[in-house]
Amino acid sequence: MIYLDNAATSRFKPRCMFDEMFKQLSYSSNPGRGSHNDSIDTAIKIYDARQLLKGMFGADSSHELIFTSNCTEACNLAIFGYLLNFKNQHIDVVFTSNEHNSIARPLYKLKSVMDVDLIEVTPDKDGVISPVDVANAITKDTKLVCVNHISNVTGNMTDIYQIGRSAKAKGVPLMVDGAQSLGHTAIDIAQANVDFLAGAGHKGLHGPQGTGFLIYNTQYSLLPLRYGGTGTHSESLDQPAAPPEAYESGTVNSAGIIGLGASAQWTYQNLAKITLNCRYLTGELLYGLKQIRNVKLYSSQTNGVVSFNFKDYYSTDIGDYLNDRDIAVRCGLHCAPLIHTRLGTLESGTVRVSVGYNNSIKDVHALLMAIDALNK
Repeated sequence: MIYLDNAATSRFKPRCMFDEMFKQLSYSSNPGRGSHNDSIDTAIKIYDARQLLKGMFGADSSHELIFTSNCTEACNLAIFGYLLNFKNQHIDVVFTSNEHNSIARPLYKLKSVMDVDLIEVTPDKDGVISPVDVANAITKDTKLVCVNHISNVTGNMTDIYQIGRSAKAKGVPLMVDGAQSLGHTAIDIAQANVDFLAGAGHKGLHGPQGTGFLIYNTQYSLLPLRYGGTGTHSESLDQPAAPPEAYESGTVNSAGIIGLGASAQWTYQNLAKITLNCRYLTGELLYGLKQIRNVKLYSSQTNGVVSFNFKDYYSTDIGDYLNDRDIAVRCGLHCAPLIHTRLGTLESGTVRVSVGYNNSIKDVHALLMAIDALNK
């Protein structure tokens, strides 16, 4: 099968990830739950993975990294964990139409139980979020700005550096959903003034499913989502306050975290090659789709994700047609109804094509030929 659904989860995984996970699963031990050598060794490897990821994204001593089960949990931890500190006062939150439901649903849940006004910033005519519009949306009551770095529907990128400068100038923390950008483009959260960065392990970082993380600025207080065993202060019935233990109750996914550390290191060692291939294939895909009659294109940037529709077909019909020809894409709403409302595709959805490290120009041409054949 030609796999073009890498925005859902990357098909390619580096050999080093499998090796590290196999070693950990073969000699499983619970980190922080024992003083024996195997437990200590696992804890050291998780610490190394934590430090590696922090360094990759420009985190400094003012930041901490929390491992989560996925990017959705990381987004929930940032939103609920931070904003529930203001449960007894009125607040505003600025967010965008590009947001995935892992951002939108927690925000709307808070709106139903707290005095929260949600200020939605919509894309411009090119489908891009304007940093000026985001800055203008910030009010005196704004407690958080949430932006999607690369849209999982259109692939369009938001300028988080300019938004970060504006948010910092107004004293408002910035949260970035990096699910689609990490591993595809370099990011330095200190330079970008990002206070909360949510990441997925299994997409651009080529790690295993069931892994994610939140990097956050420790000047902001976070309430835990989970309470339980941490391996520290076990004599107390109160949850420990210090990160990362305060937010990682229970047995962590040791094999997944260690595997993610290996795959992330491989990814950043090969980032230039990965980025070049991704941009080249996306550019060819955009150009080719523009040449095909009856294609309506919703993407304009070469960030690895392209959405389109054909005639008045439902996206799922095109997806089934491609699947019958051994081409895997993602169809529907992609868990992002707000942007589909803006695109006018809330009923039909879109066909999403997302390239990965091991895709080739032959894969793109096969897709283009299959779509073009619908006109014959």
